[in-house]
Amino acid sequence: MYAFARDGIRSPEDFLLRLGRHFTGNYEVVSGGHWSAEQYQWQRIPVNGAGHDHAFVRSGQETRTACVTIDGSQTWVVAGLTDLVVMKSTGSEFHGFMEDRYTTLKGATDRILATAVTARWRYNRLDLDFNEVYGEVKRLLLETFAATHSLALQQTLYAMGKRVLEAHPEIDELKFSMPNKHHFTVDLSPFGLDNPNEVFFAADRPYGLIEASVLRESSSPAGKAWENVTGFC
Repeated sequence: MYAFARDGIRSPEDFLLRLGRHFTGNYEVVSGGHWSAEQYQWQRIPVNGAGHDHAFVRSGQETRTACVTIDGSQTWVVAGLTDLVVMKSTGSEFHGFMEDRYTTLKGATDRILATAVTARWRYNRLDLDFNEVYGEVKRLLLETFAATHSLALQQTLYAMGKRVLEAHPEIDELKFSMPNKHHFTVDLSPFGLDNPNEVFFAADRPYGLIEASVLRESSSPAGKAWENVTGFC
């Protein structure tokens, strides 16, 4: 693996394809396998207005992921990202949901919507510029999250997946895992103060974990593409 890295990485998907083809192409006893990788971003630390030549700080809004599965003559590539934390300060509602005597969540016509996006998408082709497609998919996910007036996180998730499938015929399926990161207004009445949606606290529980797949109707068979992809129920 390190020797292959010496020749350059290019993209996580390309690197894993090279590794997989090496093992399945050079050893008769190896007919398939699974390879995965994560990519982290770094930027030069600015010193006196210029990037330092050998000092870096971790940057980036998410962790990029890639998985390659080979089984005989078949190859599947699943790309993705995780820990892409996003928030809308308005333009989000959630009400009219089913309730019983244990329900504590109040309906809201104007709320903060926040989540940490984990998304994986399955390609139906391998002759791609994976870096370019990754950048475009991330852009579409963020734009759709921002522009969609949300009635539920599930609705927003579906809109994000639909937008990607419409723009990228080389992608057949997306899987999402998106937890609610609830933000509630703080009751300031004990201090004799009002709170017109200005001060919030971020609650870590209870919360909903929204997971779903958005699949193209004419998609190719998934085969073993998802067998070793973790992070989903």
